[in-house]
Amino acid sequence: MNPIEYKNNQLHIEKINIQELSNSNQTPFYCYSEESIINQYDGLYSAFDMDIKIFYAMKANSNLSIIKLLLNKGSGIDVVSGGEIERAIRAGAKGKDIIYSGIGKTDEELNYAIESKVHCINVESQSELIRINDISKSLGVKQNIAIRINPDVDAKTHIKITTGMAENKFGIEYDYTESIYKIAADLKNINIAGISVHIGSQITSLKPFKKAYTIMYDIIKNLRSIGHKIDHVDLGGGLGVSYTTEENIPTFKEYANLIQSIFGNADIKVYIEPGRLLVANSGLLITKVTDVKTTTQKTFIIVDAAMNDFIRPTLYGSYHEILPIKNNLGTSNKVYDIVGPICETGDYFAKNRKMNSVKIGSIIAIKSVGAYGSVQSSNYNSRPQIAEILVKDDKYEIIRERVEVKDLIKQEKIATWL
Repeated sequence: MNPIEYKNNQLHIEKINIQELSNSNQTPFYCYSEESIINQYDGLYSAFDMDIKIFYAMKANSNLSIIKLLLNKGSGIDVVSGGEIERAIRAGAKGKDIIYSGIGKTDEELNYAIESKVHCINVESQSELIRINDISKSLGVKQNIAIRINPDVDAKTHIKITTGMAENKFGIEYDYTESIYKIAADLKNINIAGISVHIGSQITSLKPFKKAYTIMYDIIKNLRSIGHKIDHVDLGGGLGVSYTTEENIPTFKEYANLIQSIFGNADIKVYIEPGRLLVANSGLLITKVTDVKTTTQKTFIIVDAAMNDFIRPTLYGSYHEILPIKNNLGTSNKVYDIVGPICETGDYFAKNRKMNSVKIGSIIAIKSVGAYGSVQSSNYNSRPQIAEILVKDDKYEIIRERVEVKDLIKQEKIATWL
């Protein structure tokens, strides 16, 4: 059963009527289905016939409850900042549960990661490798690392979320693999634990994965032949999700079969780092229609959510299905632009979208917002940061309170000379 569906023509998230949920909570707000997240995790994990470790890429949704839910399922956590390390630990993660990825790690962040005994740091540059060694030496420890390799593979995804091409800022060019591992092997406070790759996000074909993973297999074979011990391969994440019913995304089983065909007999631990894949379709952004405006060119549905709450449509040109809470069967489809109140033409959620007619005061739901929704929100136009709600069966809890403008202003002061 789909955790988000119409029942008796009323949209529900699990067993909760969203109209009733919106009656009790100020719009706009995010809500997530726990069942959806669990189903995604279980479906991905069970697709493999080999031992594999999932590390949730928490940048997709870093709410403490989401992290805790996945930790309880046995997931590790992939982090990309010192703040994410702190969040993961606050949610109950131990250092051994955490892989620290990402470019541009500061000395302060690296010190915190090493002190927190993170399982592994994925290294992005030679200078970062040297800094990790120096900090580890000062702390009297030896730190596990993996080198992130850039295989120069085009993931055929959005230009802003491709990460595995030579022109991207991420990783070590694969031609320099031997030299960087030799440098790592000579550093006394570094322990080479593995090797890492991540070529991008929302990838909808297995071909880029196959090319990148085959390159990694050959690199591992070569590194082992010259004496390096490579215990694990971190394959990153990137498998896409369906934002529409028309998208043809590889299944979990197809993805797992590809990984197994390349690494199944390599005597190596395999890590994967899904983020969007686990949480995207669990989430709804619930918003109220504040006005319906018709011009000679357009009819606009104006809602109380805005681009500061959910920026993906204007940042990435992404498509998100938008549903009225009441399934108005028999009403005519009309073409709308669905927009927010911010003073930017880019403040929109959909353009030229057919949808059943709505009126002022109607509640609508923007789908598939569980990933890169709340985490990318801001207080632009001095708008409150909206609440997040987690739903389980017929109950829910607010897992982040709405942050009002007065609370934001408390963090500021007028300079004494003004």
